[in-house]
Amino acid sequence: MNGDVSMKKYILPDMTWPEIKDALKTASIAIVPVGAQEQHGYHIAEGCDSYRAKEFSALLAEKCFPKVLVTPTINFGVSPHHMDFPGTITLRPETLIAIMEDVVSSLKHHGIKKFLFLNAHGGNSAPLGVAAEKLARQYEVEIAHTKFVDAAKQTLREDIDSEYFGHACEREISECLYLAPSIVREDLIEEGDMNRDSFALNYMKSDFVKVVYQFNEITNNGNIGDGRKGSYALGEKIIQEALTNLAEFIDDFVEAKRE
Repeated sequence: MNGDVSMKKYILPDMTWPEIKDALKTASIAIVPVGAQEQHGYHIAEGCDSYRAKEFSALLAEKCFPKVLVTPTINFGVSPHHMDFPGTITLRPETLIAIMEDVVSSLKHHGIKKFLFLNAHGGNSAPLGVAAEKLARQYEVEIAHTKFVDAAKQTLREDIDSEYFGHACEREISECLYLAPSIVREDLIEEGDMNRDSFALNYMKSDFVKVVYQFNEITNNGNIGDGRKGSYALGEKIIQEALTNLAEFIDDFVEAKRE
């Protein structure tokens, strides 16, 4: 992981219970990183989303110290659309929602009443949205959720020019090169081998309808975009923009008094 590792941060798996008890004097928000175990083409390890969620959350915890603590990463996600590729493990949406409920209810018991679900996998977005709506009301807590790369929209708009991108592409490879370079097989990086006659691909960018599809319908090698355009520098730009915007949000979230 990059960044100033000498900075303090509260990472629950690395702490003893007395240390956590002290941290709870100032930490009022729990960040819950959520990833996935799924294929990412020939050139990124299948733990990609979990690595990115974990490492980004740690950087955010440094930036927002001592206001937040970070839970263990949830290393499985909702990935049925990748199941045709070996090694993918998927949760049912209701399983992910149940896991989030157990995390929220446990940490509320310890005094945490604000949560940020920090997601690194698109397939988790809908279940996490449902979980946030359900649990905020059921447990009388405040919950926000984000697919963290969405906090870097300016960089994505200015620096990504592939027609299709978002999975094992130049954006995701760049994030990995910055956050977790050991999971990138740089000698195997290639452009997405897209199925141009795919019905699902034709509607991927639609602004009025979403089609459920399997990933091997739209790409033969498991990735989209052009990973050859990825770089450490682009990853740094994406991550730093996202960190700045989410740290600003956390400052507002900490101070917000809502009845």
